[in-house]
Amino acid sequence: MTDSDLTEAQRVLVEADENLFVAACPGAGKTRAMVARFLKRTSEEHRRGVALVSFTNAAVDEVRSRCGDRTDVFKAPNFVGTFDSFIHRFLVTPLFVKFYKVHPRYVQSWSEIPSAKFRMDISRSADVNLKWFDFDDRLRATLNMAKVDRSFGDAAAKKQLEELRSVAEGRANWILGKLLRAGTVSCDIARFLAEIWLSNDNYRPIISGLIRSRFTEVIVDEVQDCGREELVILEFLRDLGIRIVAVGDLDQAIYEFRDATPAEVKAFGATLPLRTELVDNWRSSPAICAFNDSLRSQVMTERAAGPSAGTGFPVHLIRYANPDEILPAALSLAEQHDAEPGDLVLLAHKRTDAMRAAGIASSKDFSWKGVASVADAGIKLRSAATDASTRRDAIRRVERNLLTVIADGRDLQHMSTEGICDELGIDGRRLRELAVRTAVTLSVREKSRSQFAQEVRAYFRAVPWTDLNITTPRLDRLGKQFQAPDEKIWERISAQSKALVQGSTVHGVKGREFRAVGLVIPKPRKSNERSSRTVLDDWEQGLDSEARRVLYVGGSRAQDLLMLFVHEQQSGQVGQILKRSHVPVVQLEAGPLRNSIKP
Repeated sequence: MTDSDLTEAQRVLVEADENLFVAACPGAGKTRAMVARFLKRTSEEHRRGVALVSFTNAAVDEVRSRCGDRTDVFKAPNFVGTFDSFIHRFLVTPLFVKFYKVHPRYVQSWSEIPSAKFRMDISRSADVNLKWFDFDDRLRATLNMAKVDRSFGDAAAKKQLEELRSVAEGRANWILGKLLRAGTVSCDIARFLAEIWLSNDNYRPIISGLIRSRFTEVIVDEVQDCGREELVILEFLRDLGIRIVAVGDLDQAIYEFRDATPAEVKAFGATLPLRTELVDNWRSSPAICAFNDSLRSQVMTERAAGPSAGTGFPVHLIRYANPDEILPAALSLAEQHDAEPGDLVLLAHKRTDAMRAAGIASSKDFSWKGVASVADAGIKLRSAATDASTRRDAIRRVERNLLTVIADGRDLQHMSTEGICDELGIDGRRLRELAVRTAVTLSVREKSRSQFAQEVRAYFRAVPWTDLNITTPRLDRLGKQFQAPDEKIWERISAQSKALVQGSTVHGVKGREFRAVGLVIPKPRKSNERSSRTVLDDWEQGLDSEARRVLYVGGSRAQDLLMLFVHEQQSGQVGQILKRSHVPVVQLEAGPLRNSIKP
C-alpha cells in the first residue's frame, strides 16, 4: 500500500505522531488506513511492539487478511486481536494464575455455562442468570433488577425475586466462586478483574511493568464500543506513555447492553490532542448515504465516493402484515435489481425477527438436545443463509451434547467446553472436528425423525473414539442422550434446509457489507420500558438511543439496494421521516411483491 492509495484524511491517521481520535463514517476505508499505519509503525519499532485491537473476531480477521503476506508483523512483541483477548492475555491471566493457581479458560458469556443459571422457589419463573448481578471489588454479588429480562417472568415473579434478593445473591456468590476456582471466566468478569487490579496500588505496578516493556502504541478499532473498563485501560495505557490511536463512529455504538458508553468515549476522545474525520463513503449509494445521515446523531455528513456513487436506486420502503411476506418480497425486489439471493441479507435487531424473516429456526425456538442439535448444525453449516455466529453456536451445542455423554454423569456444569475437555483429557480440536464431521456427513433430507436418530446413534457407535483421543462413551448413555425429537421440532428443523437468504442480527454483520440489505422493523416495541416511546419515535424526534443506532448500522451495510420492511402499523411514520429527511424513497406493499416472483 502506498501513500497514493490513501486520501488526505486517511494519511492523517497513518502519519500522526501524537494521540489521535478519528471519527469515520460507514465505508470510510478506516480498516485500510489502520492497516497502513500498523504496517508502518511495526517497521519503525525494533524493541517494543504495536497492538491493533478491535471488538469482533470478524474485524480482526479482516485486519489480518489486509496485511497480506506480512505475517511477520503478527509476531511478538506486536499483537493483533480483540480487545477482550488483549485484556485476557496481558492484564488478567498473569494475576489470575497467581491468585487461583489455575490457568483461566475464557468464555464469551455465562450463557455458555449451564451452572451459571439457578432456580429459585418462585412460581411461574425461569432460571436466575449470573449476568443479572453486579459485583464489587471483593466479588460480592448485588442483584441488579434492571438487568432481569422479560424471559424471567411477569411482574409478580420479579417482585418475589426482589424479596428473595439476599438468597439469590448468596447463590450467585457461591456459583461465581466455584466457576473462578475451576478457571472459568466470562469476558465480563475478565474486564471487571482488570479494572479492579489496575485500581489496586499493589497490583497496578506489576501490570505496568509488563505492558510498558511490551508496547509503544495501541491502535483501537471501533472505539465507540468501549465500556467503562476498556476506557479505564486506555487511560492507563495513555498514562504509561503508550500512544493511543482511536478510530470509530459514535453512531455505531450498539453494545450498550454490554456496557458500552458512547458518551464517555466521546469525552475520552476529546482529551486526545489530534482529531480528524473520514467522511467519504466508499461503500454506499447516494440514497443510502442520505438514509444514514437521517439516523445519525453526531455532526457529520457523509459523501458517496465509491463505485456505488452512480447508483440511482432509491430506498425501498415495503409495508408488510405478516413476517412470511418478507422473504418472497425481498427476493422479488432483488431479482428486479439484478441481485442474486447470495447478494442479499435480511437484518433485524432481534435474532428471532431476522431468522423468521429468512425462514431459519432460531436457537430460542426450542431446546437443542441430542439429535436435534446434530440435525440443526448440519443444516446451518451447509447453508449460506446462516452467519458465522449462528454456525458456531450450532456446533457448540453438538459438542456440549457429546460431552454430556462422555462425562458419564460427572458434575462438570461449572466448566466451559474447553475446561471439560481438559478435565477429561480430551483434545478439544478433535472434539470440534467430530462435531463438524458428524453434522456435515448426516443429512436430514427425506428422512423421518426416527430414521435420522438411528443414523446419528449408528454413526457415533462406529466412531474410533480412542483414535481421536476421546474417551469412549457408554453406549447406553449415547442412546439416551441422542433420542429423536418430537414431530413439531423435526418439522421446524427440516424447513430450514430451504432457506435461500442469510438472516442475521445487525450486531452479527457489523463491519461487513452486502450489495442488497433488507432491514426488518417489526411491530412496535418499546425502546424504554418506562415509556411508550419506540425506536421510530427516537428517530422522528432526533433522540439518541441504542435502538436508533442499530437501524443506522443495519442500513449502512448496503451498497446499492436498501429495503426497509416495516410492519403496517408504523410504515406511515417511517415514510414521513424519510420524506422530511429528503431521502429518495419508493413505497411498496409486500403482498403484491411476493406474488410477482417468477415460478
